[in-house]
Amino acid sequence: MTSSAAEHAVRDMRAAGRLAEAAALAGQLGPYGVAEGPDNTTSLGAAVLEAYGDELAAAGDAAAADAAWRDAADDQRGFAAAATSGSEGLARMAKANRIDAKRHR
Repeated sequence: MTSSAAEHAVRDMRAAGRLAEAAALAGQLGPYGVAEGPDNTTSLGAAVLEAYGDELAAAGDAAAADAAWRDAADDQRGFAAAATSGSEGLARMAKANRIDAKRHR
């Protein structure tokens, strides 16, 4: 599957509430991810993985939630590595740190 096809599939699955399936495809979005949100500082993969982690935490599966949040933060760090300016990189890293903080509460 191309990264473009993966992006469309992930977006469709996310919109349908199929976060587990969307999370499983997050790694196919390319080495630096795809921008998500109005300010483009979050990667689509990180957004899906974070939401999946939140869902797992709400269901009481702390270990699986921790793994999803870890993967989300890692994906976001990869996205930050592709930033084209220092301020953009800092904004993207702040999102990674916010996601990672969920693992330590």
